[in-house]
Amino acid sequence: MSLDDLILLTGRTINQGVALEGGKASRENVRAAGICAFDADDFKKLDCLVGTPVKVITDFGEVVVYSTISEEGPHPGIIFIPMGPWANQLVNPNSQGCGTPIYKGINAKVEVVKNGKVLNALELIGNLKNV
Repeated sequence: MSLDDLILLTGRTINQGVALEGGKASRENVRAAGICAFDADDFKKLDCLVGTPVKVITDFGEVVVYSTISEEGPHPGIIFIPMGPWANQLVNPNSQGCGTPIYKGINAKVEVVKNGKVLNALELIGNLKNV
């Protein structure tokens, strides 16, 4: 299953900050920032279980993250990934002279990944060296 025509937002979360204390390669960091949060109704359309790996695709890249449902939002048609190396795979690298990429309002598509693996931060960054 897949969902098209989504809008990706990224931002900082408390869980992300706490998880970094365990290290960038820690399982806690992956579970806090290597996730994609969905509106409950959108998630039902994916026809999978919470925690199932999904591939998020934008015009700028793609990444496999764990799926989850947010009780506080996002709203229908919007997905959320905490700022970090997973979200960085999906944002426009052109900072338009300000030094910071645009982290919100990015067109995205999501596909359920069978037998997908969510990489930890060091594995994800290590793969960039091979590109």
